[in-house]
Amino acid sequence: MKTETPPRAVFLDRDGTLIVDRNGLIRPEELELLPGVAEAIGRLNRHGWRTVVVTNQPVVAQGLCSEADLRRVHSELEARLRRQQAFLDRIYFCPHAPEKAMGEGERETRIECDCRKPKPGMLLRAAREMNLDLRACWLVGDTTRDMQTARNAGVRSILVRTGHAGQDGKFPAKPDLTAENMLAAVALLTAG
Repeated sequence: MKTETPPRAVFLDRDGTLIVDRNGLIRPEELELLPGVAEAIGRLNRHGWRTVVVTNQPVVAQGLCSEADLRRVHSELEARLRRQQAFLDRIYFCPHAPEKAMGEGERETRIECDCRKPKPGMLLRAAREMNLDLRACWLVGDTTRDMQTARNAGVRSILVRTGHAGQDGKFPAKPDLTAENMLAAVALLTAG
């Protein structure tokens, strides 16, 4: 009797990896996909990978937007991808900013949490909710924070040279692989 293996996923950072990093995107009309992103996600879809966005969004705790505003941005992201036959399975975001609780943000978001990257909370939650085998998963991102998140969750990582291109210097974690952009990262995952 054959046992079914849990699905595998690619966790995707949002700002600087999928979209142009605008330092706190809060309006859907400001969203701009990076070149090749829709094609890359479509390729992952066709190869049976689950696609899961994991993103820190401290703009909520800082009082710059509400969670509803953020959901509108994410709906626009999904709509733009869908128009190009690319689909996201889930979007997880951390609205917390314990070190930057400076605005009139929602009080419950100004806390120390387990979901803010580099902590692995969003990935662990996705694994539980989607029955993922983290050992078979990857994280694609543009910062050392993303690489540290991957290490903390026990997933492999690809650093893309878009956005911060790993030059933020905040964490010591090194990527398993490096690629010029999302399309090149996905080519590494779907080769063979």
